[in-house]
Amino acid sequence: MKYTGKELKCRARERMKGNYLVPIMAAVSIALLTFAFACMISLIFRGNSTLALVLNQLASLIFSLILSVFMAGICYMYLNIGRKKTYSMDDIFYMFHRDPDRVIVVCFVLTLINMICSIPLYMVQGLVMKADTPEKVLQVFPVLLGAMCLSGVLNLFVTLPFAFSYMLLIDNPQMSAADALKGSAFMLRGNKLRLCRLYLSFFGMGVLVVLSGFVAAIWVEAYLQASMVQLYMELNGELAQEGQIDYPQQKERDLLPVRADDYNAEA
Repeated sequence: MKYTGKELKCRARERMKGNYLVPIMAAVSIALLTFAFACMISLIFRGNSTLALVLNQLASLIFSLILSVFMAGICYMYLNIGRKKTYSMDDIFYMFHRDPDRVIVVCFVLTLINMICSIPLYMVQGLVMKADTPEKVLQVFPVLLGAMCLSGVLNLFVTLPFAFSYMLLIDNPQMSAADALKGSAFMLRGNKLRLCRLYLSFFGMGVLVVLSGFVAAIWVEAYLQASMVQLYMELNGELAQEGQIDYPQQKERDLLPVRADDYNAEA
């Protein structure tokens, strides 16, 4: 059975009801860690020299690879919530004990793809740096905006098939990074448009996030992650198994006479 995006989001809301606090605390902790590292790197590698820029980018890459292991841990937390299992803040360290090099390899591949897709943006950024007057900056700005949109769309569609790589690594401790990437692409074969529509359904919330000064971003991100978990569970057959378990009970309930109180409660 295929669920619509609306149904997946409804299931996500049901699973997340009363369960937002710990994932949000985990997300805030990771955000603070990222901010602290960014400040430290900017202080250590100051200046506009080529060496300073290269070392800055290299340090940022190494940190992003380590950070990916924490992000996989947060993904594990959302899987536990989606499966109605126990979860805690300790989940963010889960993948550090499950061959974290697999997660790092996946992150490196996705980062490399992102860098390739961002080439149009890098080219336009050079033009912006050469613009030495406000008039020239205004002239280049539409080109910069177009390059940002192009790079974002390219990155979205190229990396879309690999959206479930971390989840596969979590569920399959012996799976290699390459197999996780291939497995995710196989799962999403014929379903990439569904995932894309699921992403786009959060566009309106993205506008609200901007209007709120990005304060609401952590709630929207949690909602999105929970919705993706539901799609993952559908594609790997978990939701179908849940339906087979619930179906006999539901059938018995359907055979019972409906009382007036029950009817009013449903209304």
